Amino acid sequence: MNEIIGFAAVIVSIFAGMLFNNSRFNTIEARFSSIDTRLDRMQADLSQFYRDLGRHDAKIESLEKKAS
Repeated sequence: MNEIIGFAAVIVSIFAGMLFNNSRFNTIEARFSSIDTRLDRMQADLSQFYRDLGRHDAKIESLEKKAS
């Protein structure tokens, strides 16, 4: 009888550990999702920045040619 109780305690603790780890993985996954969202926004901002920088570079070159 004691063996069955000991075995049941081990099984219950294993299941509890699995549930606890699963909840922690969900938390970590949510954090990574948040980071991915921020990185996507930063990438979009950088793309816009380089697009504007290219336009300004072209305008500066045009003005330099006119000044020469």
